Amino acid sequence: MNMSETNEEKKPVESTQATPEGKVTATYSSVENDEKKKKPVTMYVLAFVIVAVTLLIVLFLLEKEGRSSTGIFDNYFAAQENSAVVATVNGNEIRNSDLTTSIEQFTQAAVAQGVDVSNPEIKNEIRAQSLDVLINTQLLKEEALEQGITVTQEEATERLELIESEIGGADVLNERMETLGLDREKLESDIRDEILIQTLLDQVFVDAEITISEEEIQAVYDSAGGADAGLPALEEVRTEVESQIRSSKEQAAIDEFLSELKEEADIVIL
Repeated sequence: MNMSETNEEKKPVESTQATPEGKVTATYSSVENDEKKKKPVTMYVLAFVIVAVTLLIVLFLLEKEGRSSTGIFDNYFAAQENSAVVATVNGNEIRNSDLTTSIEQFTQAAVAQGVDVSNPEIKNEIRAQSLDVLINTQLLKEEALEQGITVTQEEATERLELIESEIGGADVLNERMETLGLDREKLESDIRDEILIQTLLDQVFVDAEITISEEEIQAVYDSAGGADAGLPALEEVRTEVESQIRSSKEQAAIDEFLSELKEEADIVIL
């Protein structure tokens, strides 16, 4: 290759253009100059991206610390909070979303009874009870499955229809579900768990051999004041008194059964 060929390769690209006066002018550009123009643009874009990402990170940290409220990350934080694990039972996770639903149910029940749910102590008590119920439910569910108890689709459907009837119809049920943040799938899952656990507890009651004596019925009636307190005759309220005694004994059997399960379980509250 000779020098002239080399010079031609490095020679700028020439273009011609006619002026209104008929003259021909030449303009030159080079690949090298084009590259120089591109580099600043690329640098500006890169700098913009870095600044934008940095800004998002700063906003994220500020909102996480509660020092900002732009709302950009609300959905993210809500999802994170719902999926947070609040306890584990034999390795099975209980998530904050379940705890929130349980708290809402307990709170509504407390309000119906005239309890001041704005009291911080009451709030803490409701949360503790809500979490304890979730732990107990998980323990009973695991034990039921271990004993081979199953729930058929027919049983679940019948129970759902009964709930709809008792609550006032499908529309009322849907409204209640929306209030509690439940969807149909979650409700059906809860119904299956309820049947599963109730079947287990029925067996617990049988094993406990619960009986109610005449002396116990009379003692409860007398402790309430009896006829001297203006109560109806014992024979008129015998069914209610017997039901009260049975419920108390069944609860005692459940508590004892749960105590045994908890002694053998690995429960971690986070």
